[in-house]
Amino acid sequence: MPAIKVYKANGKMVPVSEAKVAKAYQCPWTSKVFATKAAYTKHLSELREDRMHRRARQNIRNRKLDDLINQPSFQDIVNWIETNPEFFFDGLIKAGHSGWAHRRAHLREEFWIKITKLNLHWSDRVSNSHNRPRDGVSNWERNVDKPMGYPGWAGRIEFQLSHNFGFGSDVLSNTGIHTGSGGGGSDNHFGYEVKFFASDWPGLRGAAIANKLAGIHEPNFEIAN
Repeated sequence: MPAIKVYKANGKMVPVSEAKVAKAYQCPWTSKVFATKAAYTKHLSELREDRMHRRARQNIRNRKLDDLINQPSFQDIVNWIETNPEFFFDGLIKAGHSGWAHRRAHLREEFWIKITKLNLHWSDRVSNSHNRPRDGVSNWERNVDKPMGYPGWAGRIEFQLSHNFGFGSDVLSNTGIHTGSGGGGSDNHFGYEVKFFASDWPGLRGAAIANKLAGIHEPNFEIAN
């Protein structure tokens, strides 16, 4: 069998003798190729609309996160969490758990979260070995050239979810509520070590600074439902 010349692209081969030069349109953002200008224009329109919707959803999420981190007390934070369960449900989808997202999207309206315990104490140096504030650095290696911790609160959080998605700690991811060791139990209950870095929580930080200036020791916080 004689060797022939072929054109190669994306794992496909077309014999040169069979190939024809034709005009097509390639999207610079998705690399998809369209045979007609009408199909290409339709693709661009749908892509633009999808991006606008995603940007709008992200803007709404950013505003809600800003509202959460500016709550003035831990009790207000607990109340906010329990009255905005869709924010945390959407966070699970955004975190990339698409394996169940499409199958369980209908549960969004049924989803709820209940904080059953929050026990916190203030520390001038909450460990940053595994977590860090948004404006800080982590220091797993305990490098002396980096901070060994940041001001904030540490303790334990326990909560119950309406549904067990198999990764309870991820419910609080990217909110400034940093969970550590722990896990789940019966009836969709979860418990973890938890950290709140002061710089992540402007509402709490303002009160903490006022207490410090007044010479008042930052009180511990505890609820148990």
